[in-house]
Amino acid sequence: MAAKIKQEQCYPRQELIDHSEILFQVKPEVILGALHHNSAQELTVSEVKQAVTLFLEEVAK
Repeated sequence: MAAKIKQEQCYPRQELIDHSEILFQVKPEVILGALHHNSAQELTVSEVKQAVTLFLEEVAK
């Protein structure tokens, strides 16, 4: 029996930026910085969380 893989929902880039403080506890500017090199117009919450984490780690160096 094949296991079903639940695919995470994608959201428009601007929607994620607009809700950055609720979803990621950061200002919209942080999302913009984290996604600076990512041209995707739709992303998952997990993708943005990972990008924010990497961005904040890099900024802290």
